[in-house]
Amino acid sequence: MPHNKQMTDSELLSIVSNAESNAVVYNGEFSRINERLLKDYLQEPYGDEVDDQSQVISPDVQDVVESDVPSLARVFLGSAQPIVFESNTLDEAEMQEVEEKNLYVNHLIMNQEWSYQTLFSWMKDASIQKNGVVKYFMEDTRKTEEVKYKGLDQDELDQVILDLQRDDVKKIEIVGHKEDEQLPGKFDITFKVTRGCQEFKVIGVPTEQFLISKNATSIETAELVGDKVENKTRGQLVSEGFDRDIINQLPKTSPDRSSNSTLQNIRNKDTGSTSSGEEVKEWSNELVELTDLYIMIDFDGDGVAERRHILKSGNHILINEPFDHEPYASLSGIIMPHKAIGRSRAELTQQTQKVKTALIRSLQDNIYSVARPRNVVHNDVNLDDYLKIRQNGAIRLKRDSQVNPTQAVVPLIVPPMMQPLLQTVQYWDQVSAKSTGQQLASQGLDADSISKETATRFNGIEEKGDEKIELVARSMAETGWRKLYQGTAWMVAHFQDSATEIMVLGKQLTIDPTKWRHNHKVTSKVGLGAGSGQKLVEAMQGILGVQQQLKMQGSPLVDEAKLFNSLSDLTKGLGFKQVDKFFNNPERPEQLIIAENEALKAQLQQAMMALEQLQQGNPLAEAEQVKAQSALQQKIITLQSDAAFKAAKLDEDKRQFNVSTAQKANQDNKNLAFDLTKLEVDSGQDIPGSAV
Repeated sequence: MPHNKQMTDSELLSIVSNAESNAVVYNGEFSRINERLLKDYLQEPYGDEVDDQSQVISPDVQDVVESDVPSLARVFLGSAQPIVFESNTLDEAEMQEVEEKNLYVNHLIMNQEWSYQTLFSWMKDASIQKNGVVKYFMEDTRKTEEVKYKGLDQDELDQVILDLQRDDVKKIEIVGHKEDEQLPGKFDITFKVTRGCQEFKVIGVPTEQFLISKNATSIETAELVGDKVENKTRGQLVSEGFDRDIINQLPKTSPDRSSNSTLQNIRNKDTGSTSSGEEVKEWSNELVELTDLYIMIDFDGDGVAERRHILKSGNHILINEPFDHEPYASLSGIIMPHKAIGRSRAELTQQTQKVKTALIRSLQDNIYSVARPRNVVHNDVNLDDYLKIRQNGAIRLKRDSQVNPTQAVVPLIVPPMMQPLLQTVQYWDQVSAKSTGQQLASQGLDADSISKETATRFNGIEEKGDEKIELVARSMAETGWRKLYQGTAWMVAHFQDSATEIMVLGKQLTIDPTKWRHNHKVTSKVGLGAGSGQKLVEAMQGILGVQQQLKMQGSPLVDEAKLFNSLSDLTKGLGFKQVDKFFNNPERPEQLIIAENEALKAQLQQAMMALEQLQQGNPLAEAEQVKAQSALQQKIITLQSDAAFKAAKLDEDKRQFNVSTAQKANQDNKNLAFDLTKLEVDSGQDIPGSAV
């Protein structure tokens, strides 16, 4: 029954803390599996090693991971866009929004400073461990700096203030103002400028920090999703707008806070560090204990659970607000039915690595024993002489020894086991190859078999192996990557508060997500065969050939836009991102106008040359000559008229732009005078150029 009463902070904290403690990361089995997977990838010891015996570790897990990630990087981080938004209707406004969404979302995800490392690490996490997770969000930060200027006159001051008044400037204060006594009309001024910037970010979430309810079937339906934030300082919280007094009460992160510190220790072993302690021991650099949670809860008591964003630190709740989204995207290489967290390709090779490690160790120990066998030594042999190895050294027997010197030291025969051990290792290689698709075409073939091999068989083996990793790529595209693209569009549409300009395909575009109104379907461009650029190129060449034949036949099945789409995919398949460097987009009129103007100029030049030739003499009859001249002159007049019309249109567009610019400049001057007046009032200083 609904309680019809809003929860208190203590009630909310109790429920949230209990839900957090039941997260899957606190399940010992889940943590143990991930620890062992990372150890196997790093070839860490199993713990059963014996002194003075081989301790080699087979690199099967590392091999399968390092063979997968190049294909995944090529598919997702190459020139082609892996996920696209598609229009639900043929409405022009909706189709324009789809184009903007595709350009902007892909730009935000793929073209940031952090993009490659974050996204590559995300996929590699999923290749090694049971899942990899990223978190995406809009971050508002404030930065304050002092800007000093010396010897400014009135015009220079006006320009400086105009330059400072950018969109990201939230506050300008004058903290220093002094007139130059030796140069009247010149003065020194110091501004304190506070800038606020809004930035979209994607960050990787380590496995031991990701929180999701036990037995969840998906992130979207999980009762609780979140992460433990272990890299946020008190100073960063201040810059994000939290009250300084509250921040001062928050608990400092303890070194052993991580629920899975063993995993963190394994990861950081080679750097000699198990915690990220502050380098500078100062209040603003202290790491704060934070947990960022998105929980389904009936906070308002209406009987219906809703998704809420809870940011807590110790017993303090810093954020408590409705938030109808889970800003996390999770990848697993192998999808498991009815589970939010699947399996990794590394898991498929764990058993193989352990068995092969034991076999290879036995093989190594056997080789050592055969190469340096132990000996049976008679009691009459002087052990000091025997154990001290020196060139041409003598081994003495006791003076009254009756033993035959040839029988005093007898080698202990160790049967060589290399052949059966190598055959067993090869068997397990084949088992692993069947599981992962990493077939070695020449493995186990003798000379006669190799001579009978055909290109068809090798291609078949290669294709069967590719199918495994291509299925992994498809699974990742349809789960985590789809969620990341959908979530990015949702995030900027809800929280980006202004338009922004970006450079896409060599062109500056203005994008305003606040005007997005449609919920578009999302389609994966990653399918079977998509992992190979060569396959894509071959396929698109075939399609392009059919389109060109249809075009020549005048078929309505193909138009310029369809040809451009094929050429675009073909160009991206070859590894080039900027299609407009090679082809004009028929759906962008400005590109076609430029091309038409160039063609028009070429036609005009050809016509002029032909006319000059006619005027210089032509073997045609006089009547034909006059007729040809008349036709050429009429063509020139038509071409000139078209060119004049387009030139006039461009001039009119330029004039309107100049008028608009002048009006904006006039308004900026008025705003500048007003701002100077406001600065005078705020600072108590007399500033030239103000309105009073």
